[in-house]
Amino acid sequence: MEGASVVGRAEPGRVIAGRYRLQEVVGSGGFGRVWRARDGVLGVDVAVKEVWLPELSSDTEAAERRVRAEREAHHAAQLRDHPNVVAVHDLTGQYT
Repeated sequence: MEGASVVGRAEPGRVIAGRYRLQEVVGSGGFGRVWRARDGVLGVDVAVKEVWLPELSSDTEAAERRVRAEREAHHAAQLRDHPNVVAVHDLTGQYT
């Protein structure tokens, strides 16, 4: 599976960035969830990371989480040839 990141609450069937249709949750943690999704443009399965922004967090905390998610995606992209790292092909900041 290829990987993408997105910020915001999600549900099965939701389309992210006009191309990634969420199918099912495959993992979760304190920072968010990872979804199995289908890339409607390329016709392949992908992983989409949903980053949670708690409703009670300040603008500063929300911005820090966005920066952290983007930094994580950039680090993963740099390690894309490692067999235990998901390749990152897109970084979509959809803040809803």
